[in-house]
Amino acid sequence: GKVLRIQSEQMRLRRRQRAEEKAQQAPVKMLFPMIFLIFPSIFLVLLGPAGFQIVRSSALRGVTG
Repeated sequence: GKVLRIQSEQMRLRRRQRAEEKAQQAPVKMLFPMIFLIFPSIFLVLLGPAGFQIVRSSALRGVTG
C-alpha cells in the first residue's frame, strides 16, 4: 500500500509540473494569433469610422473645392 501511495504522489507531482509548464507556455503560443488575427480587427473597429470620415471629407473637398 505504501509503495502505491508514493508512486501516486509522484505521478500527481509530475502531472502538476507538466500542467504548470504548459500554463507558462500558453501566453507565448497565443501571441502570434493575437497579433495577426485579433488586433487588426480591433483596430478596424476602432479606427474604421475615423478613416471613413477622412476619406469622405476629402472626397467632398474634391467635389466642392
